[in-house]
Amino acid sequence: MYDARTVARSIIERASARQIEITNLKLQKLLYIAHGTMLAAFDKPLVKTAFSAWKYGPVMATLYHDLKVFGSDSIKNSDFYIQRWDSIPDDDSQAYEVIDAVLGHFGNKTGAALIEWSHDKNGPWYAVYEDNTKGIEIPDDTIKSFFRENVVSYQGN
Repeated sequence: MYDARTVARSIIERASARQIEITNLKLQKLLYIAHGTMLAAFDKPLVKTAFSAWKYGPVMATLYHDLKVFGSDSIKNSDFYIQRWDSIPDDDSQAYEVIDAVLGHFGNKTGAALIEWSHDKNGPWYAVYEDNTKGIEIPDDTIKSFFRENVVSYQGN
């Protein structure tokens, strides 16, 4: 389980290698999907901070505030601000397997498409979201159940 910045940097690095554009909004959704996939596939969280249900989907608030300086612009792997953050250790094959799978399946989707995906009426965000709120936590158990049923074929690892 990692700090959100650590996973974010690793996603940005891997996306850059695939020439996938990353914005704060898109990163939030990809991080959420990676976290849900890790919960479902390996029965452990990827990040140690909870996601909150915001208007445009699940958000890791601390990371959002760290990256809001970018606005809707692309976040580059080479940016000094990002380079100061740690990456996931190279030997964590499960984390990188999840990140690579998420980027392979969701990486080329637009931010708008990822918002729509995260707003699924049977999903964790929809279950807890209330208009004009930002602080309602999305429980990991709810995320894990949704991802096991709808995204990941759980192998019992």
